[in-house]
Amino acid sequence: MNFVAHQFLSFGNQSLQIGNLLGEIVKGNQFMNYETEIQKGILLHRSIDSFTDSHEIVKRSSSYFHNTQHKFSPIIIDVIYDYFLIKHWNDFSEIPFENFKTNCYQLFEDKYPSFPKKLQEIIFYLLKYDWFENYSTIEGVQKTLKGVGSRTKFKNNLHQIIPEFEQNYSKLENDFQHFFPQLQSHCKNFVCTGL
Repeated sequence: MNFVAHQFLSFGNQSLQIGNLLGEIVKGNQFMNYETEIQKGILLHRSIDSFTDSHEIVKRSSSYFHNTQHKFSPIIIDVIYDYFLIKHWNDFSEIPFENFKTNCYQLFEDKYPSFPKKLQEIIFYLLKYDWFENYSTIEGVQKTLKGVGSRTKFKNNLHQIIPEFEQNYSKLENDFQHFFPQLQSHCKNFVCTGL
């Protein structure tokens, strides 16, 4: 899952949100350098990724792109699932998406000075180019994946993904709608059980 889902699945707990952000860059046992609730957010981030990457529905979604995108298929699904989360936002949240986005961005700005440099760089671009808004449109999905493609050292054609996305749109949407409630339950259980 991508940034929107990770933040949403922190359930409004700011420490979990920050930990979930740090989960992008904190590796191995480095999570132990943080306070308990932030540790929990980092581990929640890892749990979300593990649950998602191993799930049969997600593997099926990824398979729609295997012929042309190969190892980049899971990255594509991360972004596309954020797109569908925003599209179906009212099915999962009582808070309007714009309010959620504003609250996240404010938190990111408030905590920015305390972030490691690598995360500061990510958040700088996330805010500057309004990534959350980008994920809400097909054009934004293309722009996002084109950006990912331009930053990787491996040859790719991520900038050409939209025809395949549109061709498989209904299957991907159905996959997301069946998968996301399961991920939501998994995360609620993780948060309740603690470290």
